[in-house]
Amino acid sequence: MTTSDAIRSTVADVDLDAIASNVEAIRARAKADVIAVVKADAYGHGAIEVARALEAEGVERFGVAIPEEGIELRRAGIRSPILVLGGFAPPQADLLLRHDLVPAIYRQDQVESLSSAASRQGAIATAHLKIDTGMGRLGVPAGDVPAFLPILARASSIRLTGAFSHFAVADDPADPFTRDQIRRFQGAIEAVRAAGLPAEEIHLANSAAIMDHPPAWLTLVRPGLVLYGYPPSSLATALPVRPLLSLRTRIIYIKDVPPGATLGYGRTFRAARPTRVASLALGYDDGLPRLVSNRGHVLVRGRRAPIVGRVSMDLTTVDVTDVPGAALGDEVTVIGACGEDAVGADQVAAWAETISWEVLCRIGPRVPRLYAGGTERRIVSRFGDL
Repeated sequence: MTTSDAIRSTVADVDLDAIASNVEAIRARAKADVIAVVKADAYGHGAIEVARALEAEGVERFGVAIPEEGIELRRAGIRSPILVLGGFAPPQADLLLRHDLVPAIYRQDQVESLSSAASRQGAIATAHLKIDTGMGRLGVPAGDVPAFLPILARASSIRLTGAFSHFAVADDPADPFTRDQIRRFQGAIEAVRAAGLPAEEIHLANSAAIMDHPPAWLTLVRPGLVLYGYPPSSLATALPVRPLLSLRTRIIYIKDVPPGATLGYGRTFRAARPTRVASLALGYDDGLPRLVSNRGHVLVRGRRAPIVGRVSMDLTTVDVTDVPGAALGDEVTVIGACGEDAVGADQVAAWAETISWEVLCRIGPRVPRLYAGGTERRIVSRFGDL
């Protein structure tokens, strides 16, 4: 962490007050407790700072993808239960116990390794059963759950405290496959309860299901993208959430080029008129996808400036000919609001032919995060104090 003003021109602003408001909107819709998904560095927002803000808002459970992400939160002082949604490799069983992490379980060797590690330590390990209801990635197939349960029942050092599954197409409210997944999950849960396993924490609803599928609102809901202020699709019923993150940079060089001049790798842009070109202090390592080259825009002085030439690793060029007064040092908004206009991560994703999740997760670690919440402001940089 640094309090220095000597940070680079490119900064991601993260509004922690917004996440408090978003959690409130999620709770109001689903009326269930929340597992806040903070995997992938909280979708590029910074897992430690986001988790701390969420704990302060009374969120008592977190979801990560891998044990290492959970360990990072523990070392930062997060004490709430942390569910490792992607499970674990059997050699990691001792790590899970050491750091009080709750893993997803869906393989026999996971059960055996976790049970053995707990027995060695004289402990009881907790776990959630991951059930595959149609996503097809991870989990015990719903129809195979009755055959898998005796394996768990024999593991006396494991307490099954929950079970969950994941939707494939919940972002399309009209797709009947989601109803099929709910039905399969309900059947699997009936088998779990018939086997006498506690599994009190039952969760199925991702962001899209929170917005549009009330039958999936079980004992817990599992918001991801909507927690960070974006809908999972244009078809989803709106929730009153707002984006947390703005990505801003500055003009570090400006010049005039004549008609016929070319710019960037591959010379993919050729000026058709006298053009004022600004170079920006960010590139694809900082979160601006290369595919927005010659098709996206940024905001300069409240006006849209087209991206011209290819986005490179560290630099991007934009056409500011139609931005009166554009000058060296001007702030440039890549994601966020400026004046009466705004560019969302979803708009950047459309230009890049991808999804909002990827755009947010791609904002690289060399971009300092400036966190604001209440009256506090703090900068977190991978480079520490400069």
